[in-house]
Amino acid sequence: MKQALLIPIYQPSEKVLPFLAHFKPGDFARLIVIDDGSGAEYQSVFSKIKEKNLFEVISYPKNGGKGHALKAAIHDVVEHCPEIQGIVTADGDGQHRYEDILKVRDALESHPTSLVMGVRDFSGEDVPRHNRVGNRLSALYFRLATRVKLSDTQTGLRGIPANLFALALASHGDHYDYEMNFLLEAVRQAPLEQVGIATIYDDDKSSHFHLIRDSIRIYKTPLLYIIVALLSEVIDLGFFTLFTAIGPSEMLYKILVATITSRLLSGAFNFTMEYFLVFENKSGFAKKMGKYALIFFLNMGLSFGLTYAFHFLPSNLTFIKFIVDLILFIANYFVAQGWVFARKLAQKNELKRKQAQTSEVSK
Repeated sequence: MKQALLIPIYQPSEKVLPFLAHFKPGDFARLIVIDDGSGAEYQSVFSKIKEKNLFEVISYPKNGGKGHALKAAIHDVVEHCPEIQGIVTADGDGQHRYEDILKVRDALESHPTSLVMGVRDFSGEDVPRHNRVGNRLSALYFRLATRVKLSDTQTGLRGIPANLFALALASHGDHYDYEMNFLLEAVRQAPLEQVGIATIYDDDKSSHFHLIRDSIRIYKTPLLYIIVALLSEVIDLGFFTLFTAIGPSEMLYKILVATITSRLLSGAFNFTMEYFLVFENKSGFAKKMGKYALIFFLNMGLSFGLTYAFHFLPSNLTFIKFIVDLILFIANYFVAQGWVFARKLAQKNELKRKQAQTSEVSK
């Protein structure tokens, strides 16, 4: 099985040279470094890489992000080397050992249709606390979204089989968000293999990952969903409080009228924001509105029923409703992402186009 190794690099120091020096011509069919628009002042490093006559260097003038770099290199492999049936991606910032990269290569050789992930162990005492907590939260989010257990979702050391090349080219995002977007869909299309690798934390490493900015990019969808949900809940609770104050005296009808009225108003706001902002849909408005309406009225019934069921508790009625809606909103995120606002049709069309391109190249 012929494989290619892709290492995206942005504004490297000369510390990358000893790392690249480990590799030998027989390790991979193609060895590629991607210069992600590093600029003129870093070309001396890339010139030294080229002088070794081992790694090819793909360059472009403007920084596009890690996702952009990987897609550019994958496209180059697919277009010019149809005989390559596996791609290994690795970081050039000192987090991956040469031996571990070969382990992932060998695992992909043994499982030629599986996505191979080089996973780190975050349980050690030397692992920074913020890394451990961040990884656990990311793994929890990934498992809730896909029902797949993956111990390290943030690793850049991956083995991608040929059956996922089209998805790798079609996945959304140009920065660190690309890797998560690809991963969320890839585990639905291919088996997953996990290979243990060393956990390396070097305070002097040349990583360009910005904790706040890039975390927001990676988890933009759930973060926006939470913000929109909170705003919708403020609208819902505000009108619920108003209508329970001025509504019928009978408790059953008071809660029913207040729930329906407040939920209709907040629901109109919520659907509009989720369609255009959170899930960035561009088509299928009417169909998605129909799906949303189904879930909407189901939630309304559950909200009313559960609020009424617990109204006897010695607590404010609005607070009881808030707790009920909080539980519903967590479940609704995954329903909205995977069904109501899913961009599966657009993804399928893009995948068909990419697969047609790869098939044409293979002829």
